[in-house]
Amino acid sequence: MYSLGVVFFELWHPFETSMERHVVLSNLKQKGELPAAWVAEFPEQASLLRHLMSQSPSDRPSATELIQTAFPPQMEYELLDNILRTMQTSEDRSVYDKVVNAIFNEQILEMKSHHQHAIVRHDTTSIQFTDVDTEIRDYVAEVTREVFKQHCAKRLEIVPMRLLEDCQQFNRNTVKLLTYGGDMLELCYELRLPFANWVIANQKSSFKRYEISSVYRRAIGHSPPNPYLQGDFDILGGASALTEAEALKVTMDVLARFFQLDLCGIHLNHANLLEAIWSWAGIKAEHRQKVAELLSMMASLRPQSSKRKSKWVVIRRQLLQELNLAEATVNRLQTVGLRFCGAADQALPRLRGALPTDKPTRKALDELTELFSYLRVWRIEKHVYVDALMPPTENYHRDLFFQIYLEKDNHPGSLTDGGLLAVGGRYDYLLHQMWDHQSKTNPPAAVGTSLALETIIQHSSIDFNPIRNQAATNILVCSRGGGGLLVERMELVAELWEENIKAEFVPVPDPSLTEQYEYASEHDIKCLVIITEMGVSQTGIVKVTLTWKLAQFFVLFSVGILYSSEYSIFLLNDNVNRFGISILRGRKMLRGKILSDSCWMQLQHSLETLLFGIRSVFLQSTDGIPFTSSLLAKK
Repeated sequence: MYSLGVVFFELWHPFETSMERHVVLSNLKQKGELPAAWVAEFPEQASLLRHLMSQSPSDRPSATELIQTAFPPQMEYELLDNILRTMQTSEDRSVYDKVVNAIFNEQILEMKSHHQHAIVRHDTTSIQFTDVDTEIRDYVAEVTREVFKQHCAKRLEIVPMRLLEDCQQFNRNTVKLLTYGGDMLELCYELRLPFANWVIANQKSSFKRYEISSVYRRAIGHSPPNPYLQGDFDILGGASALTEAEALKVTMDVLARFFQLDLCGIHLNHANLLEAIWSWAGIKAEHRQKVAELLSMMASLRPQSSKRKSKWVVIRRQLLQELNLAEATVNRLQTVGLRFCGAADQALPRLRGALPTDKPTRKALDELTELFSYLRVWRIEKHVYVDALMPPTENYHRDLFFQIYLEKDNHPGSLTDGGLLAVGGRYDYLLHQMWDHQSKTNPPAAVGTSLALETIIQHSSIDFNPIRNQAATNILVCSRGGGGLLVERMELVAELWEENIKAEFVPVPDPSLTEQYEYASEHDIKCLVIITEMGVSQTGIVKVTLTWKLAQFFVLFSVGILYSSEYSIFLLNDNVNRFGISILRGRKMLRGKILSDSCWMQLQHSLETLLFGIRSVFLQSTDGIPFTSSLLAKK
């Protein structure tokens, strides 16, 4: 704020020479003196400047207070300010409606659009992610959804926007939109408040829900809002500590699919415990918010780590100089940070011995102890810390809460150091605030976790390429000769679709084989079914070549199969040591539906032996070797 004051003064006071600038700024910094003529001309600016450059840091305004300060309007804005003031005080909405109509005037919007097109020729905001990135995002969302469903949660779809008048306000820095009718819309800032509204409206007392959706944050400058993919899991009802344990279990089950759990640190705290720390250390109520902001700088660092101890040196200096806290107070905070925070089984006994035994503090320590015992049952005990100085990320977390980070000490020199992977906790307070107090029932207990899927996607060390290749076994139905065999290709693709097999064909009546290879390479398709003209006979038998792994448009090896009127296709994996059978029409032969179990097992073993024995033939073959089902059975 002090430095901002100096810059603010330079913006309002132009200097004619370098010497004048040196003298005036020196007097300002050393003596706090301002040019008398400038003070007389700009009294309000001078008053604000004295606050910004106050000798006591605690007397300087915060960023929020500074934004709320009223500056004198410039001449070109006086008319607009008068209109806005009229809109705020007038009971007649006609002025407001006129302003809204002017904003959405088609001619003005068209002129603005032409101006923007002249500046920016290429619109890159329509498609946010590449096809590969989108596949990865879909995979992460699917894995998260699978884990949520394992815990019997049901999805409740969140409406991404709402009218501001519809719901209670929580002083969020949300993204707001203006409609043509003059109504203010708010984009979804988080996924929990809409669920809480649903709980209140439906008077639910027990429920498990999940949602995977985007939340929105304001962008800098003239840019669209920034979406961030998030996954929420909530439990209504149940006993405290036990439901928190399940919320943490769900979170760790998801993270285990993308990270080594040794890299994930679970930081626990309780609002009552934090309140006891504030009181014990002597932090006044008016300073707690700023102290919490400074302490959050080390939230991602593992308690008792060397990096955390080094960070304390910086935080200690800021607490003493900027907030002007007493040294004894800062010493107590440092004692808590360096001695009473750490592994849960060690930190909890230390806190019990150091803090007063009042009821709220005892309740907090008991609940933390109980939570840790439940986590042990589920084998979640490594890298679980009690961080008594960690502030909650949401103001409605008034009981147990947690934050999960990628630990810096285990990621030396990495750009992903300290990534916040998930936050959560109990939010009974939120439901109590929103509950109808005339209702005969009490609001239920509630706990939830929010996973930053965007962070997981960015920081996961898992190689997604094998996952993509495994999940994307698309089949390209090709033809060679026969005028393109378009009807046959279309029929085969339709059969594959009916059996839930991903397949496509080149949408050209008579493509060349090279064109089809190029199409497969461009679309990353590694499995080809090639229909040849000679493979189609009067008896209805179609010979097909199934090809794996294209490189430079050459076939590494091909496997010939029989494509008969029963549409039986044998698929091999890359290692040629396992196979699957899909029966698309007619009699089914999968898992002994027709054959007995013993015959089926013998067929599997015989086919596997056969394939290994003639692999050298496959490597030299381009047309494939047809087999009949009777020949396979004999082999």
